[in-house]
Amino acid sequence: MHSLPETAGSVEVTVSADTLTQSSVSSVDGLRRAMEAYAYDRVIDWVGPEADDSLKLAFQVPALKAMNRYPEAIRVLQQVLDRDSVSVKAWVDWADCHRALGQPVQAARGYRKALELAPDNRYFRLQFIRSLLSAEDYEQARTACHDWLERDSVSATGYKYLGQAYEGLQDVMHAFLSYNLAYRRDSLDGQVVARIANIFNNNEQYADAVEVTERYRLTDTTHLDVNRQCAKAYCLKKDYAEAVQRYEQLRRQGDRSFPTFYYLGISHFGDNWFYGAYDNLKEAYAQHPNDVNVLYYLGKAAARTSWKQEAVGYLQEALDLTIPKDSTLVRLYEGLAEGYQYAGETDSWMEICKKLYQLTKHRKWLHSLARTYDWQKDYANALYYYRKYMEQVPPAQRLPLDEEGNLIPDATTLYQEVEKRVKKLQAEEFFRVGQPEGESPLQMRQMQMKE
Repeated sequence: MHSLPETAGSVEVTVSADTLTQSSVSSVDGLRRAMEAYAYDRVIDWVGPEADDSLKLAFQVPALKAMNRYPEAIRVLQQVLDRDSVSVKAWVDWADCHRALGQPVQAARGYRKALELAPDNRYFRLQFIRSLLSAEDYEQARTACHDWLERDSVSATGYKYLGQAYEGLQDVMHAFLSYNLAYRRDSLDGQVVARIANIFNNNEQYADAVEVTERYRLTDTTHLDVNRQCAKAYCLKKDYAEAVQRYEQLRRQGDRSFPTFYYLGISHFGDNWFYGAYDNLKEAYAQHPNDVNVLYYLGKAAARTSWKQEAVGYLQEALDLTIPKDSTLVRLYEGLAEGYQYAGETDSWMEICKKLYQLTKHRKWLHSLARTYDWQKDYANALYYYRKYMEQVPPAQRLPLDEEGNLIPDATTLYQEVEKRVKKLQAEEFFRVGQPEGESPLQMRQMQMKE
């Protein structure tokens, strides 16, 4: 039973959720007492469909949100907005519900509407940009941040979100510049420091990452993301002893993330403590069993500990993941061949066809090559691949036969068409160069390719 002390003159009164009745909440004060007593179900029931919109916004919608009944709240809010499309509170609540449901696109739409109605409201602008970033609509987020900074050019938060938008657009230079401007305005924003350090680490500027994170740690040693980037920088600059200390601190903070286990394992390995490396890499492996780098270092660490028998297994797993199966390679090469074909890059397409034949031994690639060489008037190569194609056609498939083995009249097979083309090429070669005493140029070319 929940109760809330309420002052009536000098007498203290308590309101119990169990003693509330419909008649006791017939007034606004009654609804307020029900909300204060956490009697959300009763508030939802007592504010009926015919109730005034102000009561729905003040009581029913907050009660629905408190009970995580967001779809119902959205339906109520939509009805309110159908009657009053300029209700700022309705738009914000509508957006809040969509955000809670993990629907950032709709949430951004609601916050945009609220912002249009109240352009100076900081909360609406913040939530609008956050929703755009969550929806990965980075171009719109960038535009929204610039709009904000035109109104408030000293906002550290505005520059921070602008940096996130540029990161999403893969524009690292402008992202760094934006984070730098945010940092100059608020050097104690841990998120900004962590993102700057992350850019430094990705750019292999490990000393800079250490400097910016260590400066922040002078005032706050508990920020998780800053500590992760700091530890990672020490690891990547091969200061393994310091990296181990920083990652152990993260472990004491309760950090059981994959990067922490992985880089702590790498740091122990670099510091020649292979049992520590094995233990942490095994934890990383449990989270990401198909990570080739984890398997590689786990195998190397296992080989230097009592788990030597496991080492080969981990390294073999890494090899199996690294070397694609033939079926995967075939799909990739077929896609690449199609791309070259559409792009009109015939020579590159032919090279891929040769690789596909090596992988599949399927005669269709020989025929494709022969036809292309024929089209290019490279008759020596055309005849070479036509003949290779013909050699691979089984005798039973060379003639048009029905299921009983009888010849189908007026039908031809691809083999017969190729055979006819080969004879024509040979005849054209004969009339072009005459009957030579030795090998014809065409025959010499074929012999060279066979060799």
